[in-house]
Amino acid sequence: MKFLEARQLFDFKIGTRVPVSAYIKQSLMATFFLLIFFMVWNHFIPLSNQIIFSAVASSTFLTFISTGIYNSLSSKIIGGQLIGVLVGVVLWFAWHSASISFPQFHDEIFILALALSTGIALLLMSVLDFEHPPAAGTAMAFVFNSNQPAATDVLFIIVCAISLGITHNWLKEHFLLKDLN
Repeated sequence: MKFLEARQLFDFKIGTRVPVSAYIKQSLMATFFLLIFFMVWNHFIPLSNQIIFSAVASSTFLTFISTGIYNSLSSKIIGGQLIGVLVGVVLWFAWHSASISFPQFHDEIFILALALSTGIALLLMSVLDFEHPPAAGTAMAFVFNSNQPAATDVLFIIVCAISLGITHNWLKEHFLLKDLN
């Protein structure tokens, strides 16, 4: 089986095509971006749904590590995350409405809403050309939260996606990023 074959432990580009320092530098930039963004945001508006941090962390990986995965990475991050938020919020309300009507199927409806949040987000992202895999996690994070989606969480995702897009463009324009993928 091909996927079980022995594999090289380290990326073959390290030290040959991409210096080790690029891996360290870009990982540190991603860390500092998240640290500063999360601390500043939390100082003004505490988050009510910490699960969305994971979707933002995944977007950060694409911004700082897989920088060449798409030609228009910034628009895919922003558009994909907007779709993830929209789908997640709509399905949260659908889940809660259905759970009120059919309380005996609460768990099944919840599981269906989780699966639909990912499937619908993937469909919309691919049809609208905003493919951004972490945004499927954003949609699911909104459904997964038992509390009503907070405007601050929606704003958090939007502001973070825009910030990542701007940061990515600026770093690429100034040749501070290498594609490590």
